[in-house]
Amino acid sequence: MANGRTVLWVRRRYVGLNVAIAVVWLAFAATQVIPIVNGDSGTNGGHIFGLVLGVLIAVLAAIGAVVAFTSKRRRSMKRPSQRVEH
Repeated sequence: MANGRTVLWVRRRYVGLNVAIAVVWLAFAATQVIPIVNGDSGTNGGHIFGLVLGVLIAVLAAIGAVVAFTSKRRRSMKRPSQRVEH
């Protein structure tokens, strides 16, 4: 299992990790376009399925990054107003 440091590292870099995952899946989808353009849809439409899957997962990862970023931003904006002055 992951120790506390690993969990904290992932929590701090969650937005960046989601963006990186989205970029990797977009690159995968781009590699599926080349055979489709050349007229090869793959066995049972495998390249088309790969293209659709890659774009779908990239969009979902990007949405996750946006949600995490706005959540972090809202949390950081609320903190100064919640302080109690002595």
